[in-house]
Amino acid sequence: MSGPGKEIRLSRIIDPSDARAVVIAADHGYMLGPIKGVIDLGRTIASVTEGGADGILVSPGQAAKIGYLFRGKDRPAMLVRADWTNAFRSKTYTLPSRHVQHRYMTSPRQAMALGADAIVIYFFVGYADDQEEAQHVSRVARYARECEEIGLPLIVEPIPLGERITGANYNELVGISIRMSAEIGADAIKAPYTNDVEMYRDVVRSAGIPILILGGAKSKTLRDALEVVEEALESGARGTVFGRNVVQAPDPGAMVRSICQVVHGRKSAREVTRPVAEGKMKLRVSRPRDCTGCHICEIACSAAHGAGYGLESARLFVRPSRDGFRPVVCTQCLKCVEACQRRALAVDSKLGCVVLDASKCNGCGDCAEACPVDVVRMDQGRPLFCDLCGGIPECEEWCPREVLASVRR
Repeated sequence: MSGPGKEIRLSRIIDPSDARAVVIAADHGYMLGPIKGVIDLGRTIASVTEGGADGILVSPGQAAKIGYLFRGKDRPAMLVRADWTNAFRSKTYTLPSRHVQHRYMTSPRQAMALGADAIVIYFFVGYADDQEEAQHVSRVARYARECEEIGLPLIVEPIPLGERITGANYNELVGISIRMSAEIGADAIKAPYTNDVEMYRDVVRSAGIPILILGGAKSKTLRDALEVVEEALESGARGTVFGRNVVQAPDPGAMVRSICQVVHGRKSAREVTRPVAEGKMKLRVSRPRDCTGCHICEIACSAAHGAGYGLESARLFVRPSRDGFRPVVCTQCLKCVEACQRRALAVDSKLGCVVLDASKCNGCGDCAEACPVDVVRMDQGRPLFCDLCGGIPECEEWCPREVLASVRR
């Protein structure tokens, strides 16, 4: 990228304060028709704007129709989709595509006249006919030259697509197509994430320009969607471009706020979806009859404390009962604290759980013997106590049947 025009416009999309961005794709009607979330696009964009999106991707027609929503200092940047394809119109749509078609519909100058801060175009690789790929390269290069002339950022969306794409080569082709896009002249990339941190870190390093990962197919839960973003950021991606996960959400603005907390607020998906509890709390077995004895709670506990995925270091237990199985958790009766003759145990002032001062502990095991529910375990001469995972208990989070619940005391 060169020239002040591109730098200024790209800074409206990628926040200069942290070099990250949250962009929402709202151009689905251009290629898929009036799907949920884009029927009343003005309303959706207003909600997304309120949520704090840095940029919104729209079609040329919508840019002309609702461009007023982008006016003002606190409004998001406008990205304009400059091309069209039927590649994503599957059999679930009224008119499924029989053969992938791709056309360039709007020039960089036309997009700029609409008020665009950047344009977005596809770059497909994987066709059986190499000539089709060559045509894509040529067209992207032509757009790159024109964007350079007028100072408009070009964001390329490289997608492995076609007869030569397999499950085995897809991730590698993501990396290849991203590097090719950068070489052709893209200023930023909007690309799939490969779900492999180390591999994507190499991809990001190779590209040398900002990469925004695609939000992907509609996620089952908010945490599922945010965990992908969190992982991609760890690999060096600069942010994300979410589409249907946001525009089809019951509250698009709330969804955007959650994404922004991960991207700009640098919070974990876990922190966003399960805020840390304030005040003293304890674990409770709220639905004991629903326990199946799967031991996922123990595995999650052990993993959360850096002890792998075994059961040896868990701070709770699943034991057989008359009705099947039942988790046994710390009741915070503090019998262990009373039994410790060396005063190595204390009560956490914020959460109310037992904490250990390892420098005072001699590994006598009196605390374990005093536990009325036999949940304190000795590990290499040191007792293990439930620390409530800092306020977001992993055992509760991972229990598939919601048997455990954290409650305030």
